[in-house]
Amino acid sequence: MRRIALLFLLALALGGGALAFAQGYGGGSATRGGGFDLFAFFEGSSASRGTITTALVRREAFTATFEGRRQGDGFRLEERFAFEDGGRLQVWTLAQAGQAVSGTVETELETGEMSEPATVSGMSGEDGVVLSYEGYAPGGGGLLLHFRHHMRAMGDGTVLNRVVVSKFGLPLATSSVIFARQAAALPSLSRGR
Repeated sequence: MRRIALLFLLALALGGGALAFAQGYGGGSATRGGGFDLFAFFEGSSASRGTITTALVRREAFTATFEGRRQGDGFRLEERFAFEDGGRLQVWTLAQAGQAVSGTVETELETGEMSEPATVSGMSGEDGVVLSYEGYAPGGGGLLLHFRHHMRAMGDGTVLNRVVVSKFGLPLATSSVIFARQAAALPSLSRGR
């Protein structure tokens, strides 16, 4: 019984922390009115720097480079991650109709194989772009997870992305990522973003 109560309290603590993080109260400086054109920002080359915190215990830094191009009415974005244990690829194929964003994402798994395309849905508005999907972690195994990305334009020309990764509604990991058109423009994550 003690274990069940402890697990319940741990789930509540993790859930509350991730909810605050997802709502932008996790120490970030993003402001409302941060809408931006997702496809225009990622067209051509761009880069990111971020951290992922797993279960509030393990924190890992990573970088990524991007190549985006318009394809007819849609957009294709190749995201190449660099983690401590190696590189991973994610391929996004997206379209936008009004404020609705839809498409797929394929992720390189631990085997080096690409996952089946996961359906992505989202919205673009004054508070940025939110994308959600059930998919796989880059370099992960076959565990299907829920991902929620909330991207907001910052005043310095970068974009802040807050990500919550969950399973059965319980948050397992959070990530804070800064995107920039050029790698040299990426600020340090220690600036309190």
